[in-house]
Amino acid sequence: MLFKSFGKFIVACLVLLGALLAPHQAQTPPVQLDFDFRSGALDWQAGFADLPATNTGFYDLQSGIRLLPPELGVSGTGFYIQGINHSDDLFMFLKRRLTVADGIVAGQKYRARYAIDFASEAQVGCASVGGAPGEAVYLKAGATPNEPLSLPQDEGFIQLRMNVNTGAQSVGGSAASTSGNIANGLPCNLQQRPFVSVHRVYEHLTQVTAAANGEMWLLLGTDSGFEERTRLYYQRIQVELIPVGSPALAVPSIITENSTGRAVALNSVTMLRDPFRLITTPRFSSDQRTRLMLFVLNADLLPGEDRSVFSAQIEGMDIVAETYPLTVEYVGKVPGVDSLTQIVLRLPDELDSQEQGSNWWISLKLRGAESNRAKILTRFVL
Repeated sequence: MLFKSFGKFIVACLVLLGALLAPHQAQTPPVQLDFDFRSGALDWQAGFADLPATNTGFYDLQSGIRLLPPELGVSGTGFYIQGINHSDDLFMFLKRRLTVADGIVAGQKYRARYAIDFASEAQVGCASVGGAPGEAVYLKAGATPNEPLSLPQDEGFIQLRMNVNTGAQSVGGSAASTSGNIANGLPCNLQQRPFVSVHRVYEHLTQVTAAANGEMWLLLGTDSGFEERTRLYYQRIQVELIPVGSPALAVPSIITENSTGRAVALNSVTMLRDPFRLITTPRFSSDQRTRLMLFVLNADLLPGEDRSVFSAQIEGMDIVAETYPLTVEYVGKVPGVDSLTQIVLRLPDELDSQEQGSNWWISLKLRGAESNRAKILTRFVL
């Protein structure tokens, strides 16, 4: 009961400390991009998914920069894409890589807004195999920190599937959510099917965090229930990436008592503060070596990262002048305090019962950036 109460007290203190110690963070500017395909492909790439990996010629897949159809009344080119949906689930997509050169900030979370202009020949209210050529072909748009790829998967026979979540037909996913359909507004006329320019404005439903290297991928496409040929000309794609909060900062900061520099650290098993023993009882692991729990600001893991991006060390202050590496065993958020990260460190085997009553500095490195040093007291008796 004492441990539980003390743990709650520590968490309450950490909430206050997090609010007081969080550094001022500069506002990240939005990223605004405008891709007009009259200027060529502009580094956009086409791809296809949700179809068999063999005999793709049966699907008549085509893509690339082409002259716009004359009925649009405008000159120039668009990014053309087409396919026949024999699989009843064809996903035809465009993707583009963004980097820090485009203004992306590593670790920053963004909302993605799109304005999409495309030319469609799919009219309103037409009926066909599997669904309407306009209303049953769903336009999707989004973004992801990982490159969207169409990869073979064994499902009894080899299928090409997306490695990111784009949903299925009318249902969107975290990498691309549904922004409407491709119906062009003209009433159904099976004798004449001119292309018409369509404008869609949409905000992706999932916030996207840029990767640790500052990379992000834009993704849009069509997910079809219509089981015949779909042809589109993408004319222009405008994107605004709006920052949400602030990015994970590069320099971690161990929470300390301001007056003493003493780390706000706990034995991860007993939830007691220092002085720490070398061995923790009762037995909780095969080695019983004490694990310390630190609380750290600016220590967020970016997409695709794990605890391996951290390193730690303990350095003697007085009796012992040695420096030893510490094993980072766990990195995770403090429950209910999203600004704080808890990091569990295993005390090294090199410490022995002679090094008792010593003061030590503990420090961390995150992606090579070193934290402040925080003081702990040890009582390494068995």
